[in-house]
Amino acid sequence: MRILALFAPALVFTLAGQELPARLQAAQRLRPDALRGLLAELAGAQAPAGRKAYFEAYAAYVLVSQQRGQEPAAMEALLDRTLKALEAAKDPESLALAGACLGLKLGFKPALGMTLSPRASGLFAQALALAPGNPRALFFQGLHVLHTPEFFGGGGAKAVPILEAAAAAAEAETAPQDPWAPAWGKAETRAWLAFAQLSMGRIAEARVNCDRALAVDPSYGFARGVVLAKLAAMAQ
Repeated sequence: MRILALFAPALVFTLAGQELPARLQAAQRLRPDALRGLLAELAGAQAPAGRKAYFEAYAAYVLVSQQRGQEPAAMEALLDRTLKALEAAKDPESLALAGACLGLKLGFKPALGMTLSPRASGLFAQALALAPGNPRALFFQGLHVLHTPEFFGGGGAKAVPILEAAAAAAEAETAPQDPWAPAWGKAETRAWLAFAQLSMGRIAEARVNCDRALAVDPSYGFARGVVLAKLAAMAQ
């Protein structure tokens, strides 16, 4: 997957005490500079081909979601290469990730919403048909619904039950023996569930879920800097 050329000169950052697969699983909780370093490190890593391709795409997805406002042209180009690389994937994890990437594409091409949104929804449905209850497929589906306007069937009220199911599935999931198998989701799902609940004014529930996200990772920037800050503002 040729998505790394932009980041070849980047300084490689590491998280002390963690192997590469563990850092990849935590990609949503990393800063952009660390993600760039992770992509560069992954390019030279020895890893199962399918898993390496998945985590290249996943780290790219996270980087685009963080940097699309600061580097729109570069991030759209990275996203397009990522979508191209995922075209042939048939496993449920990659299908769900491809759907999430289509959701990001909407941010660059909102006029294509009537085409891209149903395609993304179809990919989530395919992923869940292959792996019912997959926490990451549910998570991406929930995010997509959350960011879909209410008059198109989205919004917080529709997203919360999906994200609740994703959180329960993530916490019930047995840790895989293969460190390269996708296994992320506990902190991410709880944080986004809290965010969705806040959009509905469900402050007490949101606080519980934000605390549960921070219990997994106390330094999680989205949970601490966005959700917790929004909780504090709404409590005033």
